[in-house]
Amino acid sequence: MHPTTKSELRKIYREKRMLLADQEFKQLNHQLLTQVKKVDFPAHSTIHIFLPIKGNHEPDTYAIAAWLRQRFPHVRLALSKSNRTNLSMQHYVWEEGTVLNVNHWGIPEPDSGTTVPSAEIDIVFVPLLAFDRQGHRVGYGKGFYDRFLQACRPDTVKIGLSLFEPVNSIEDADNWDVRLNKCITPWVIWNFGH
Repeated sequence: MHPTTKSELRKIYREKRMLLADQEFKQLNHQLLTQVKKVDFPAHSTIHIFLPIKGNHEPDTYAIAAWLRQRFPHVRLALSKSNRTNLSMQHYVWEEGTVLNVNHWGIPEPDSGTTVPSAEIDIVFVPLLAFDRQGHRVGYGKGFYDRFLQACRPDTVKIGLSLFEPVNSIEDADNWDVRLNKCITPWVIWNFGH
């Protein structure tokens, strides 16, 4: 029996990440960027991206952001700042001079800047620990991204980034969970058709 609950998957995939050797981790990120480059990004869009927690072996979104800036100079990148009190996020344009501070959880966040309403975001790169073949994801469990994604437009494209392939299904996924439209792995782009 394969573990399929969010809490089981959270534990297993955190461990899988930590067991990646440095060279393997670099190679997976290189392959992930190669797959990201296959996605058709609108030239004038607002793309929300997350920044990796140092030491957690999360996907290298700095490399993805650098490529997006170089390839699509008119794309506006946005980052979030978390509010621990009400578990919400405020979004800011990520500009050249944006000051980043590491928050309570180790996430680099913008200190301040030009705010971006959720309704203006066209694409969201969504962090995750694991995902399934239906487009459900397992995050760190606080619900920040589910709240944020529910506030986005219905046509906002939600793209997960994973260094691993999907599990068959997450048995305790529910209606509160916002499904992904796509998930990019180092080997393939999964499309969930909704």
